[in-house]
Amino acid sequence: MEKFNDIINYIIENQILCAVIAVLILLIILYLCSYFSKGNRKGRAAEKKVANALKKVSRKDNVHIMNNVYLPLYKKACEIDHLVIGKFGILVIETKGVSGEITGSGEFLTHKIGKNTHTFRNPQYQNKTHMDNIVHHLKKGRFYDIPVKGAVVFAAKDVTYPKGVGMDIETLKKFYQSQHNAGVDPDVIYDYICSIRVHDPLKKLSVRRRSKRD
Repeated sequence: MEKFNDIINYIIENQILCAVIAVLILLIILYLCSYFSKGNRKGRAAEKKVANALKKVSRKDNVHIMNNVYLPLYKKACEIDHLVIGKFGILVIETKGVSGEITGSGEFLTHKIGKNTHTFRNPQYQNKTHMDNIVHHLKKGRFYDIPVKGAVVFAAKDVTYPKGVGMDIETLKKFYQSQHNAGVDPDVIYDYICSIRVHDPLKKLSVRRRSKRD
């Protein structure tokens, strides 16, 4: 009888331990979901601010503004936050919604917000990849000598960063207004970009993975 009670107690203790572990895992998952969801919301809000600023500053011009555009990149698809297509060519814009202090130079920078510090890739390098990808596709479509310029925009007001890493929204407006007519037909380029854009990036990846397995 005593052994039986020991077995029952052992089972109960293990059930309690498993329940505690399960609760801890659930709390960690909820925290991570909340953390990444918050970051995603900030990013989307920043992109919306930049999109609205671009729309406002270009309202009298014959331009096409494309937001959250996916284009083929090797066997994947890359997302470009904003494309502005006008007589001046194409502006490729990467938006960041981070706050805090950004320091450093080169390919990797340091981001500090509160007591938290981490290293991340310089968004200028990220945007350079997007620009090179667009130039590649333009050449494939036999569009040569189309000016392609880039800008990294920090939409938050409570962020500091080194000169050359990015610009704020007001500077972006001035950057747009400084562009000169290069004789580009924005309608033709817009139609071409629309013809190559990826409308379902997840489906594209799954199709390529299946093809690779086959």
